[in-house]
Amino acid sequence: MHLARFRVRKYRNIVDSGIINVESGVTCLVGMNEAGKTAVLSALHRLKPVDGATFSTQHDYPRWLLTKDRKAGLIADTRPIEAVFTLSKDEMTQVADHFGEGVLTKSELTIYRLYDDATTWWSTASNESKAVAALLDRIDPAPPVNAELLDARSFEDLRARLTALAERSADDPAVTATIATVSEAITALVGTDTVSKAIIHFLGDRVPKFFYFGEYSVLEGRIDLHLLSQTATEQTASSSDQTARALLTLADTTPEALSSEDYEDRRAELEAVSNDLTAQVFEYWKQNPSLRVRFDLDRAASNVTQGQPQTAGNVLDVRVEDTRHYFTNNFSQRSSGFRWFFSFLAAFTEFEARTDTFVILLDEPGLTLHGRAQADFLRFINERLAPAGQVIYTTHSPFMVETGRIERVRIVEDKGPKDGAVVSQEVLSVDADSLFPLQAALGYDIAQHLFIGDSNLLVEGPSDFVFLDLMSRRLADEGRTALEQHWRILPAGSASNIPAFVALVGRGLEVTVVVDSGTEGAERLSTAMEAGRLSSERLIRIGEIIDARHADIEDLFTVADYLSLYNKAFNRRVRETDLPPGDRIVYRLQKLRDKFDHYKPAEVLLRDPKRVYALSERTLTNFEALITRINASRK
Repeated sequence: MHLARFRVRKYRNIVDSGIINVESGVTCLVGMNEAGKTAVLSALHRLKPVDGATFSTQHDYPRWLLTKDRKAGLIADTRPIEAVFTLSKDEMTQVADHFGEGVLTKSELTIYRLYDDATTWWSTASNESKAVAALLDRIDPAPPVNAELLDARSFEDLRARLTALAERSADDPAVTATIATVSEAITALVGTDTVSKAIIHFLGDRVPKFFYFGEYSVLEGRIDLHLLSQTATEQTASSSDQTARALLTLADTTPEALSSEDYEDRRAELEAVSNDLTAQVFEYWKQNPSLRVRFDLDRAASNVTQGQPQTAGNVLDVRVEDTRHYFTNNFSQRSSGFRWFFSFLAAFTEFEARTDTFVILLDEPGLTLHGRAQADFLRFINERLAPAGQVIYTTHSPFMVETGRIERVRIVEDKGPKDGAVVSQEVLSVDADSLFPLQAALGYDIAQHLFIGDSNLLVEGPSDFVFLDLMSRRLADEGRTALEQHWRILPAGSASNIPAFVALVGRGLEVTVVVDSGTEGAERLSTAMEAGRLSSERLIRIGEIIDARHADIEDLFTVADYLSLYNKAFNRRVRETDLPPGDRIVYRLQKLRDKFDHYKPAEVLLRDPKRVYALSERTLTNFEALITRINASRK
């Protein structure tokens, strides 16, 4: 049985969340802080909580509606949480075998709770007359009794007929015996309930429980094994001690095994635990592969009695070895992100051993983790948690959104007191702020996937793209050197953006950069080269092509050729003799006529490709030299 959908009404800042469809594996609730994500999870948790959490009208009912709804008598019937579960084929078969074929008419079960009411209310779609017929068919009572019961349509009707028949046939032992058999069968099947309630009781243990985790208990660096060995009934991740117990379960060991009096046995157990935990933790923690988990034993001292310290038992010292820097330190001294991740893995691995069904609710997990570590944590959710039970988590971090699984995402936004927080799967209907984590995730994902391979050509803006593309085509038509077909030209937006692009993609960058000479962006790219982020062969300055200290891509055109494009674009009649002195055609025009849109002259060529064939040989030669340099940069 799994959760299919749910709805939250009049709970905290929610008036009506709308129907929230749930994925069979992982569902992600995305939204701004205070949008209502936590309220959604908290309400769902109270449907069938592991820890006995209940609703409170005083604390949970929307404050701005409380007085009005109390006077109107609406609170008693309010359903703060209602959920629909889908039965598996095996569960449907089990119901049919027990109650009769066709008794359960839908493979769904609806559950809801009311305010200040510990009872969980269930409902099913069932056909009671078929259950009655199936029961009678199974018992096959003697004809006199069978004839009296044959057309009964409910168990209440069946009980009434049996009572009437018993009164009329009190002197007939055979009929009395048959009535007793039928009555016992009814009691065994449904008790005193309807078939719908009986089905609910039959399926009760199969309905998943809800585990809600907001703040996770971080493992301590030193663990008292004597105290840890004491019986504990704490909920998963409810304390650091419980996390420590889960850690030892993860390592398949016990406090007693670690405390062995035999040194070799104790040492072997510690080394086995250390190696096993290192393998499991660092399967998902990729931020620093040089770390190793190491366990050691220490003796803890208690109060001093008559001047002598009294030993209290073994203390497990959790240490982390950094093989890159050749030192170890206590787990408690590591970064908060690593400690959280390690503790989380230990605590939540407990779910893999559970035999009951459950839904895991994670509220803003991984907040202390670096962006890439959050991606590692998502992998843990997908590979370790989701196979054990459905997972619903909230986030406002773009790194916790998987763009390749956008169907998982539900957007939570607060629409104010009138409508409250709502949840939507339609991303086009929500505001920009609520969409930000999703937009940021998509942007990061696109940036990562654009730079696959070694044929990426990064240019400053769209005009550079147009000039290179059109001039390459013209050169190809003449059988001259053109851009090789595998190049992907990517405009960065401006020269100042290019260094950011280089930094974003990282040290594995395989890209050729064409940049204007003498700009701030070009100077910052020189720093990137020194840092090893970009090779010198793949940074091309326009000035290198025409032997100029300062040059833009527009300077590959002769002055006459570029002025023909400029004049057409802006309906002007500027001549070369009108230009002030200088070495950059763009700056000379700006001095004459103020700043202008660089793209418009490129657009003239794009809209009228015939103009490409009117350009001079010098212009063609300059662009051919640039293209030759670009092609050679990846060889």
